[in-house]
Amino acid sequence: MFKKILSQLSFSLLLGVNFTAQAELVALSDEKLSEVTGQAFMNMTTDSHNGLTFTRLNLGVDIETQMNIKKLELGNYTRAGEAAGTADISINNFALGSVNDATGQVNPFSIKNPYLEIAYSGTKVVGVRMGFGEAKGHLSGDINRITGNVPVDIYGKGSYLASQISCAWYDLVCHGAKGIVGGAYANSDFAAQAQLVTSPGGDPDPVRAQFIGMVDGQKLSIPSGSGFDNFLLGLFSSNNCALLGTTTCFSLANYGSFPVGQFNAATQQFTDSAKGVFLSMQTQNVQWRDQQDATKFVEALAGAFMNLPRNADGSAAIRTSFQEAFEGIPRVDTCLGPQTKGC
Repeated sequence: MFKKILSQLSFSLLLGVNFTAQAELVALSDEKLSEVTGQAFMNMTTDSHNGLTFTRLNLGVDIETQMNIKKLELGNYTRAGEAAGTADISINNFALGSVNDATGQVNPFSIKNPYLEIAYSGTKVVGVRMGFGEAKGHLSGDINRITGNVPVDIYGKGSYLASQISCAWYDLVCHGAKGIVGGAYANSDFAAQAQLVTSPGGDPDPVRAQFIGMVDGQKLSIPSGSGFDNFLLGLFSSNNCALLGTTTCFSLANYGSFPVGQFNAATQQFTDSAKGVFLSMQTQNVQWRDQQDATKFVEALAGAFMNLPRNADGSAAIRTSFQEAFEGIPRVDTCLGPQTKGC
């Protein structure tokens, strides 16, 4: 069964990938050849730690793809504490990249330096992951459940944040905070960190999560603000999916598309890639080596696992606005013609 799931994973991820190259064949003289150094686009490395052996096939290629899959489902089995008939990762109408329906232009999902890695315990395969050195583009779908590590940075102006704060008439502290956020800090840039959570509760939920938001105890911040500014904000923290009367946990079903990498909404262009993205399957918890820092490891839970980590500078692979967090993100166009989600 595990081998069948792994083959399905590899096929699903490779389906629709287009390699494009343009080059003219030119003979090189011996003199020119002596000046050329390089590396084959495929190489294999081995590693071992925590009692496991790892073999990785590195592909030194750039990939641009616009992919549509009717249903991406991995790890559909009975799991303690989870609803029957559910899967570790379940996304309907899954897509990578987008299209401009008016012009027919494809906005591909870009991948650099992909690799396939297998983990062994003795001679037994216990895990496989498909990873990307860098990735950027839109990830779309009707998200049912996700298992993994999916941090999100949320940002926005105090004026919008204040408009979402709802205070009981008797809560003078809340009214005071709303007045300050929407007044003195109306033009300040606020930020919050989110991840997969339970709702209600606000507890971290890395297994078959249906919600994303601020965990209990998480605070807002003003990254460019003074110590005093952030001291004031530090007096308030998210509790049971609420902060100053504002909801801080949101259904994954509200988000039709997520930008993976740094996306400039004004220009509609991706300015930077996310690093260390991978999708894996394992029969036991496996510590995969971190692609950004070889001294660190990412522990993937048994089953299917999606990793969209923070970059080395601390920024999340997914960055969204407070307005998108509260109101949801509409799906970008992913096929030409009538946008019915599936093509």
